[in-house]
Amino acid sequence: MKRAAFPLVLLLVFTLLLGGCFGQKTPEDVVSDLSGTLDKMAGYKSQAVLTMQTGSTPMEYDVQVWYEKPTNYRVALTSKQRGITQIILRNSEGVFVLTPHLNKSFRFQSGWPENNGPLYLYETLIRSIIDDAERQMKMDDKQYVFEVKANYSGNRSLTKQKIWLTEDFKPTHAEIMDSSMNPLVKIDFSEFVFNPSFDKDAFDKDRNMTTSSLTSIPTMAQPNGQVAQLPSSQFGVIVPTYVPQGVQQGDIEPVTRDGVRTVVLSYKGAYNYKLTEARPTEASVSYEQGMPIDLGFTIGVLAQTTDNRRYLTWELDGVEFMMAGDLPEEEMVKVAQSTYGIGGK
Repeated sequence: MKRAAFPLVLLLVFTLLLGGCFGQKTPEDVVSDLSGTLDKMAGYKSQAVLTMQTGSTPMEYDVQVWYEKPTNYRVALTSKQRGITQIILRNSEGVFVLTPHLNKSFRFQSGWPENNGPLYLYETLIRSIIDDAERQMKMDDKQYVFEVKANYSGNRSLTKQKIWLTEDFKPTHAEIMDSSMNPLVKIDFSEFVFNPSFDKDAFDKDRNMTTSSLTSIPTMAQPNGQVAQLPSSQFGVIVPTYVPQGVQQGDIEPVTRDGVRTVVLSYKGAYNYKLTEARPTEASVSYEQGMPIDLGFTIGVLAQTTDNRRYLTWELDGVEFMMAGDLPEEEMVKVAQSTYGIGGK
């Protein structure tokens, strides 16, 4: 009787071993399933909190993403520090960066988000996993955890990413790290829905400018917790604290353009550029080429004209900045970020 039972015990152990070896999917199986999920989905809605360690004080956004296949996007980013919402919109007319409380919009033709898509887009996360042949995967509390390369042109110090996905491939958390594995950007997803329905005009520019507008221009929360009103037409000159190596600040010239007081800061040396500061007016601006740039405290617009001149435009506490020159994108971003949290002179 014991001899008859022994082969059955061996068979049971062998079956359990096989289940242990082959019951879990290999990284290749998961990547194949991820690719299939990306191809089959008709769209998604997500809600998340984005945290950026751009300086001594972390910057936080509430991020809402709507995507309708193949090319409709609506990304609403609300700065928790500034209490301001901006929208990145893509539809059949182009790509827009909308600042509803100022009634200002930028429009351009762009490869966004296919080129340099941000972390909070599902496609960006999944493509970074699929495209990295050296990816690493492990299971943690019934979630897939991937470690892959990061490739963000605006910040070359970001080199690695970690991405957490549920077993049905919904994102829960992601981090971008520097070469020392310090997390500089984090995103926590509180909601993610595949294949939702959308209103007919969900991606319409005019609807988003109207429904997202505030009844009045808000006060601005300052980094020290104090609240200041938006500046009047008379504002102090804001001098960036960051200057690229080999560059010297030149003249600061106050001028009036179309009746608007404007200040122009000139810089010369290894790079040559000008920084213009003025109170924004209601306007719609079009560029032939461009893309949204996340500066940590606001969304800027990086554009390039037919003569290959590069522009970066952003808004801060009622002042509009425009930088034009021959700086690389990464240097432009550093200069722009250094205008946050300093007072006008």
